[in-house]
Amino acid sequence: MIIETNDNIKLFLDIKGKGPPCIFIHGGPGFWSKEFEVICGKYLEINMKMIYLDQRGCGRSSGDKNTNYDIDILVEDLELIRKSLHIEKWIIIAHSFGGIIATEYAKRYEDYLESMILLNCTLNMNDSLLSQIEYGCRLLKLDINDYISDDVINSWKRVAYELIKNDLYYKLQFKEYENYQLICNIDKNMENTNMSQQALVNKSYFKNYYNISKYINTKTLIVTGKYDYAIGPKNHENFKFQNATVKTLHSKHNTYVEDVNDIVELINNFLNNI
Repeated sequence: MIIETNDNIKLFLDIKGKGPPCIFIHGGPGFWSKEFEVICGKYLEINMKMIYLDQRGCGRSSGDKNTNYDIDILVEDLELIRKSLHIEKWIIIAHSFGGIIATEYAKRYEDYLESMILLNCTLNMNDSLLSQIEYGCRLLKLDINDYISDDVINSWKRVAYELIKNDLYYKLQFKEYENYQLICNIDKNMENTNMSQQALVNKSYFKNYYNISKYINTKTLIVTGKYDYAIGPKNHENFKFQNATVKTLHSKHNTYVEDVNDIVELINNFLNNI
């Protein structure tokens, strides 16, 4: 279905399953919900009504290069969806960059949250880029002192270029190359990528969201990967949620692709104990 915003953006939603409503907030900035839906979401639909959203400027939603993609408006898009679907309270599942959107939403609209599940989420993009730089230099056997500087974004670009050139970039996110290929096969059908053009230039993405989490009392499940260098395996240690449970898997960044059974079991157990 399509929900239209006040600034004439058409937000794409796919709604499947039965049970308490749960919205999935994908990462990026600039990815889409299709990967999670077809690989992991289908197992969650047994017990929940899953709402798969492609954020503005992503996938099957509209939005051009001049659209507003600030965190503020991404949060208000979520609240518009909740109201439009007449949902009193819902569950949020977020992945990666989606954790920033989910945390800011929880700060503003906690009364409408039943619980929150953060899968391999970052709350500080700067720290996550530093993790990628450090691990990238290890993979490439480069001296990190030659690639690190006060300009983290440009340092990251230099390392990312070398990783891509050597076909090693996937190792930041995946244990197995075939899983990376699986995602590439799904993503080849992604229609809109305009939001991703702001991934490294939108200042609202690079705020420190660690401190915001200390104001949130919603019951939260935090799932991390011991080898998740895409966001940093210790990024979650800076989270300050008041009512959180942390589970660490022996995985990398895309746990919902490579550790589906573990993720589904963790989510179901968490929700059953609420």
